[in-house]
Amino acid sequence: MAQVPLGWRFVMFFLLIGTPSYAADSTAHDISRFIDERLQLKGREDALSFADDATFLRRLTLDLIGRIPTVAEVREFLEDESDSKRFRAIERLLYSGAHFKNMATFWRRAWVPQADTPEFASVADGFEHWLSHELRQKTTYDRLVAKVLCWNSDAGGADPVDPRGFYLANEGNPPNLAASATRAFLGINLDCAQCHNHPFARWTRAQFWQTAAFFAAPGRNDDGKAVPPRIKIPGSETEYEPALLSRERIEWPDTLDSVAPRRILSDWMMTESDSYIAKNAVNRLWAHFFGEAIVEPMDDLSAAAAAVGEHRAELLEELAQAFVKSKYDAELFIQAIVQSDAYRLASLPPPADQSDDAEWIARSTAVIRGLTGEQLYDSLRTAAGLPPERSETGGRGRGDQRREFVSVFYVEQAHNAERSISQALALMNGSLVGELSETSNNPMLAALVAAPFMNLDEQVDAVFIAVLGRRPSTPELQTVMHHFEVRPEATRGEVLGDLFWVLVNSPEFNTNH
Repeated sequence: MAQVPLGWRFVMFFLLIGTPSYAADSTAHDISRFIDERLQLKGREDALSFADDATFLRRLTLDLIGRIPTVAEVREFLEDESDSKRFRAIERLLYSGAHFKNMATFWRRAWVPQADTPEFASVADGFEHWLSHELRQKTTYDRLVAKVLCWNSDAGGADPVDPRGFYLANEGNPPNLAASATRAFLGINLDCAQCHNHPFARWTRAQFWQTAAFFAAPGRNDDGKAVPPRIKIPGSETEYEPALLSRERIEWPDTLDSVAPRRILSDWMMTESDSYIAKNAVNRLWAHFFGEAIVEPMDDLSAAAAAVGEHRAELLEELAQAFVKSKYDAELFIQAIVQSDAYRLASLPPPADQSDDAEWIARSTAVIRGLTGEQLYDSLRTAAGLPPERSETGGRGRGDQRREFVSVFYVEQAHNAERSISQALALMNGSLVGELSETSNNPMLAALVAAPFMNLDEQVDAVFIAVLGRRPSTPELQTVMHHFEVRPEATRGEVLGDLFWVLVNSPEFNTNH
């Protein structure tokens, strides 16, 4: 675009953005009711502030399928006056291929975070495609974990659509695999124990290496029979055999193959008395849908759970028990969360005093979150009327532009995400937003300009719905009309392109609220 329109974009930017106004199954229903009761919401509905329909649909769509809703989806939802429309929106999104792809990215980032770095980026596609396939097949969470831990490299084919990415990202190294497996699947951080015993840590150096031994290959005795693996600490003569963190005695099978030790570890994870695998899954899902985990940090539950207040510890424990009773059905648990009143609450900043347990319980839900790089890229294309550059049914094709964009806008913790100066400039001046602000590259804008029956008010309304999922307020509409009046030489496409640029750079577009 020409320099003059770009200047007017900044005028509109500061006029418009400000601070955005944030205003099943029977088992899923039971969990939803429990969440609301535990957060002390039942009986207080009249005193609570709930998100409006437009905000709810945008939040739900971002959380379940990783992008904002389309214009058609927004209009249909806002025009629907039935009491069941939110439930039907939940079901439509939950059973879409896009949801399985979105959750595959979520679990991959939790289990193989190394793939977010250039060194191991190549493992992401195959691992996510495998996860997406398993999720569509209704594979439960415990079976997913077991399939990762018990993957047999000897049975792998040429097409890496399997869990091998977990092993490639850890370079097949037993200590790396032990640290990643306990952190990803149990929420237990053994890293510090690798080199020394910490005086205040629960886990010892011996326990770290005993866990690492599960990922070593079985040995052979003098008769050539396979025996339990042993692992030697580098630079020493100390060796360890596999041992469970609970110190239960291991019953080794008569025949040991390369997977047997990891199968024993996997079976123990599903049955150990502290239910770390369930607590870890619930904690991570809660963080995804509510913005902040019940217990932070998420990869150190064994230490952090003792430091949080009793309300949070009890909430995590009871939700973990419900997850186990559901037979580790993560989709059922997700359905329960998004059906709850807690999920419908209007967004608030996180509690100022994180140490106040009662305050955290009362204000921990619907925290304003920054969009991840994936959400931002796919939402930009959706706002422009373009399909995301990824298959909605689980394909692995991704453009180089998407990879580069996602790496620039990488977010580790959404509730703490703040745009850096370089990220803000990349959004304002980057090639993607610049291209999409041109009518020739934006099917949504092109369709509006070509519609002879629409006046400017209606076109502005359509741009707001496409980008923000809502209609403009009266002051916002007046600002846009004023911008058009002071630029009589501008074409309708240029004015609408300026508006598109302003809105996608606003805090409202860049956050999930």
